[in-house]
Amino acid sequence: MNVYGVDRPKEFAKAGPSDLIRLLPVPGSTALYLPKALLEVLVYGIASHEIIHLSGPTGSAKTSLIEALYQVPENFSSICRALGLPALPLRLAAIECATVETPGEWYFRRGLLNGNTVDEDSGLVRALVAAAGSDGDGYQLIWLREMGRVHNAPVMGGLLDLVSKGDITLPGGRRIRSHAIGWIADSNYQSEGDATHTLVTFDEALKRRFTINLTLDYLATEQEAEVLRQLLGGESISAADAELVAKVVQFGQALRRNRAEGNLQSVPPPTIYGYLAFLRLAKALPHISLQTVATSSLLGNCSAEDRKHVSTVFHEVFGLQVPGGD
Repeated sequence: MNVYGVDRPKEFAKAGPSDLIRLLPVPGSTALYLPKALLEVLVYGIASHEIIHLSGPTGSAKTSLIEALYQVPENFSSICRALGLPALPLRLAAIECATVETPGEWYFRRGLLNGNTVDEDSGLVRALVAAAGSDGDGYQLIWLREMGRVHNAPVMGGLLDLVSKGDITLPGGRRIRSHAIGWIADSNYQSEGDATHTLVTFDEALKRRFTINLTLDYLATEQEAEVLRQLLGGESISAADAELVAKVVQFGQALRRNRAEGNLQSVPPPTIYGYLAFLRLAKALPHISLQTVATSSLLGNCSAEDRKHVSTVFHEVFGLQVPGGD
C-alpha cells in the first residue's frame, strides 16, 4: 500500500482517489492519513464557499482534520494548488454548538454596559460580520463544532436563517452578505453506531441547507496497520513490532464490529491515538501482560460486564497471554 505526502506535489498528483494522503501534523500531534478524494472534495468545498456537513463516528478524526487544514497552512494550500485553486489562507471561526441553549443565542448574548444588562451580538454573528467585511485575502469559513450536541430541536432549527449562501437578515433588519463565506459542521449524524452522541434528531430543513456531505469513517484494517507502521518508523520497524501492530489493529476492528452489533457499548471506539498508546505501553512495560496494557489504554472506563466480553475478544485475537508479573 502506498502513502503519499500532501507537501510533495508529484506524489500527490500520482495518488489515486482512494490512496491515503499524509497531512503535515499539528504541533504536538501526529500526522493524519486520509483518502485523497475526501480531502479534495473538502478543500474544493471550502474554497467554493459551500455549506459542508462532515460526519462520522467518534474518533474518526473529524476535528483533527479541520484543525490540520487550519493550523498547518501548508496542508490546505498544497491541496488548493493541486486543484488549481488560489492558495489563499484559511480564515476560520469556530462556534461551539453545545454551549447554545436557546435559539436566540445564535443571534445575541447577554452583556453588561454601564451596569445595565444589554443584548450583544453573539459569537456567531460577530464572526459572520468579520468574515463578510474581509478584503478577500483568504477563504472565510464558519465552523459549527459538534452540531449533533445541541440541546434541543428549536436550537438546531434556529440555525436555519443563518446557514446560507445568500444574504442573512438579522433581527432589527441588519443584513450580512454571506455569499463569500463557507460553512462546515461536524457531527455524528451519519454514523448509526454513534446515535448516543447526538442529543436531538437532525433537523430536516437544516439538513437540506448542506450542499456537500462527507462521511469520514474509520480506515480499513490494512490501512490502519500501514498508518501505524509509518508513524513508528516505516520500513525500519522490527518484525516483532510489525506483528504487534497487526494484532492491535485486528483487536480494534473486532471491538468496532461488536459495537456495530450492539455489544460493548461502554467501550470507546479504538483510534490511532489509542493504538499508539497501547504500543508505547507495551514497549515501555514489557513485563505487563498485553491484556492489562489494552485495559489501560484502548478500553477506557468500560463497564465490568463489557470487560468480560472484551476478554473473550482479546483472547480470540492475541491468544492466551501469560502475565509477566502484573
